[in-house]
Amino acid sequence: MNEMADNSGQIPSILIVDDEEAVLYTLETVLKREGYQIERAGSAREALDKLDARNFDLIISDLNMPGESGLELLDAVRKKDSESLLILITAFGSEAVAVDAMKRGAYDYLAKPFANDDLKITVRRALEKAALRHENMILRLQLHEREGLQAIIGSSEGMQRIYDLIERVAPNDVTVLITGESGTGKELVAQAIHSLSARKSASFVRVNCAAIPETLIESELFGSEKGAFSGAISRRLGKFELADRGTIFLDEIGDMSLATQTKILRILQEKEFERLGGQHMVKVDTRVITATNRDLTKAIAEGAFREDLFYRLNVVNIQLP
Repeated sequence: MNEMADNSGQIPSILIVDDEEAVLYTLETVLKREGYQIERAGSAREALDKLDARNFDLIISDLNMPGESGLELLDAVRKKDSESLLILITAFGSEAVAVDAMKRGAYDYLAKPFANDDLKITVRRALEKAALRHENMILRLQLHEREGLQAIIGSSEGMQRIYDLIERVAPNDVTVLITGESGTGKELVAQAIHSLSARKSASFVRVNCAAIPETLIESELFGSEKGAFSGAISRRLGKFELADRGTIFLDEIGDMSLATQTKILRILQEKEFERLGGQHMVKVDTRVITATNRDLTKAIAEGAFREDLFYRLNVVNIQLP
């Protein structure tokens, strides 16, 4: 067995919660092979009893269980310790409930049926977040000393709450929509989220959607193959590929055309795209952060912005004054 210790030398401990024995068996088998310490609970109540007795690095719970649900367990766990990490397992088609759970503090969710590799990747990222906590405290002090971010944070209670939200959302690999007037520091907030995340060692790529002509934005974002258009003498990587394993910041997303919005939606759903003139799908692992000074709900009502894309982008909203 591969013993997987964290930075302190301790083997990560995981509490798995489900009322179905078969699910518990599968989760335990897969995760023990990764070297984790596993403990089971057959209900939310049993899980809370175990949490009263000891701490776990991560909790994985089914959403729908007899008695108290996974959401009720989440609320109880977060009340005990706001830093607790919990992954919810949901039924196919329960995405809206899962997103609501993430807004309430869940780290992530897995929709059934999920692949073992998806489980292992999600767990690994959650445990990486736990390992980053101490480092993030140090980085927070460094960020406070930076003139630009200090200007954003200011001294008001409202701005301190925004910074606290940045710290909470940064290690969670969710999309973030930053809203506010021009000049309020949206890009600096996006950079802070990237710097506080597990992706910090990879690229942070900024794209000003309003500054790129509509005729060029597709090749700018997705790249192009040799011969895709006049002057395309070689393959060119787009911004999404350049941001692979890192973060892409799409500024002024509200100015993007509906056609391009559709392609962004596909990337968020499928994690893949085609280069301009290409015939093969390109897979990417990129965190997407967007910003706008427009009222996107109004744009949706006017037919200028896709509602399903807004739903995907607005998992967490940071509103700057």
